Amino acid sequence: MKLKKISLPKTSSYYIEGEGYKSREEIISLSHDWSEGNITLFKKLAKQGGMCTIGGLEFRIKVRDKVLNSKGLRDEGVGLMPGPEN
Repeated sequence: MKLKKISLPKTSSYYIEGEGYKSREEIISLSHDWSEGNITLFKKLAKQGGMCTIGGLEFRIKVRDKVLNSKGLRDEGVGLMPGPEN
């Protein structure tokens, strides 16, 4: 079994030690020979970020902030409202 494109978030970047950054399509083509356990591990890391070694290749996965406002900046959340507690 191989990874599917929907399993790999666009917000993550995939780096292979010695080979550089890879696209989602290249990661999918590498996943043809992986076991079910390796695929499950990679899916988790694709969402959370981290490092792992699969098939002799060391992967480093970084996840960018997902929530952005209309200006492309990280969302600050709900603002403080004036009230008796403040």
